[in-house]
Amino acid sequence: MKTETTTTEIVVSIALQAEGSELNAAWKKRESKARRDFRKDIAVATEDTVGGFDVRLGNLMLELRSDMAEGERISTKLIKAAGISAIPSQRRSEALRLVTQREAIDTFLKESGSKFTSLTALFAAMDKQAKLDAADSEADSEDDSEAVDAEAPAPTLEEIAAAFIAKVSDSEFTIEDALDAVLKQLDAKQSAAA
Repeated sequence: MKTETTTTEIVVSIALQAEGSELNAAWKKRESKARRDFRKDIAVATEDTVGGFDVRLGNLMLELRSDMAEGERISTKLIKAAGISAIPSQRRSEALRLVTQREAIDTFLKESGSKFTSLTALFAAMDKQAKLDAADSEADSEDDSEAVDAEAPAPTLEEIAAAFIAKVSDSEFTIEDALDAVLKQLDAKQSAAA
């Protein structure tokens, strides 16, 4: 018994085809411009240039944070005084991460060959790759080790901080919001103990 396959041709009007072609061309231009703008935003300062927007913002955030204790949040008053309060906090946090993790970001961009249009997308891809790498290395270490110790060493403070940052980065919250929540919990715990 033979099975016949039939193909159905979908026909649209010439006007719809023309509109679709124009929209497709416009979309390609937007994406190209977004990638170009992104490359400009993350460009490193040279003798002839001051650096991209995100690099400049990240350097400013780093300078504001330099006088603070480790893990301390930059106050809203300081952000207003610096004149960057209109810039969304997520953008400020991402710019700070761009500056502090520049080498890893450049390496990731070279290795991945992906074209990004925002820091959010770049960091999401980096975090996803880091999770995959961690899972691969964990699987490899489990395969390589025949005897596993019953007790794992306690995580270091740096490992706890890295896990905290990764978890917050994967969520819809900013690092600043998460740190505020931690400080509130510590205050509540101290108040309850007193």
